Amino acid sequence: MPEKMGKHTPYFELVDAQSMAGCPICRLVFKATDRYLDGILWEAVLDSDVRAKLKASQGFCGEHVDMLRRTPGRALGIALIYRDIIRALAEKTDAALFQGDRSPWRRLLGKAHHSEQVVADLSATVPCPACKIGEQAADNYIDLLLAYVDDPQLAEAYAQGEGLCLPHFLQAIERAESQKMLEHLIGPQVARYRRMLDDLDEFIRKRDHRFRHEKYGEEGDVWLRTMNTIVGGRRLGAERRHRRAPRGRLVGRKSLTWRASITQPLTARSWTSRLPRARWPHIAA
Repeated sequence: MPEKMGKHTPYFELVDAQSMAGCPICRLVFKATDRYLDGILWEAVLDSDVRAKLKASQGFCGEHVDMLRRTPGRALGIALIYRDIIRALAEKTDAALFQGDRSPWRRLLGKAHHSEQVVADLSATVPCPACKIGEQAADNYIDLLLAYVDDPQLAEAYAQGEGLCLPHFLQAIERAESQKMLEHLIGPQVARYRRMLDDLDEFIRKRDHRFRHEKYGEEGDVWLRTMNTIVGGRRLGAERRHRRAPRGRLVGRKSLTWRASITQPLTARSWTSRLPRARWPHIAA
C-alpha cells in the first residue's frame, strides 16, 4: 500500500498538475522523460556506458524521438548518439552478406541465408530507456496520488481537475488497496464522465443547422477532451500548458489569455474560430 511520506516537491507537482489541461499523470510523465532526455543529451552523452546502453536500445522509440525532434538545441547530442547506432548497423548489415549457408539449392529456392539470425543481429536488445523512465514516473505519481487521495488539498484539486486518462485510471484502480481509496479515486471520475456527456450532448446539439448561430461555451472543445480522456498521452494532454477556465465561465474573445503551444504556431484561424476558449487556440471544431 502506498505510504504517506513528507509533502515534498512531487506532491506539489501532482497538486498543480490537476488544474492543467489533460491527464495530470501524462503531464508529469512527459516532464520526467523530458528531464531525462535533457540530462542524457547535455551531460551524459559523452559517457561511454550511457552510449553503450543507447546503442543496445538503438536510441529511443518513435514517441521519444518525436520529443527530441521538436525541442531545439539537442542536435549535437542526437548526432553523437545515433552515429554509434548507425555505425553498428552498417557493420552488422555488411557482415550479414557473408553469413549463412550458401548452398545453391537454397539460393535456387529463394531462401534467405539465416534470415532470423540477421534480423536478431539488427534488432534492439533492450527497450527504449526513456520509456522505462516514463513508466517509473507513472508508477511513482500514481502511488503518490493514492497515498494522498484523501488529503484535503489534493482531493479538492483532483475533484476540480480533468482527471486521469483511462490507462492511468485503470492503473490506479489496480494499485488501490482499500474501498475508501477506491471511493476517493472513482467518485470524482464518474462525475467528470457525466459532465462530459452533458458537454457532448450540447456540442452535438449546436452542430445542428438550427442552432449553429449559438456560440460555444465550455462544451466547445469537448471533442478533444474526450479523446484525451480515453488515450491520454502528450499529444492530447501534456503539451497544453495553460490552465483551464472554471466551469460555466464563457471566455470572451477580448479576454482570452493563453500560452502558445510549444509545437503549434498561432495562425489567423485561431482568431476566427467559433471556439471561445483558448486552450487549443490553433484548432477549430
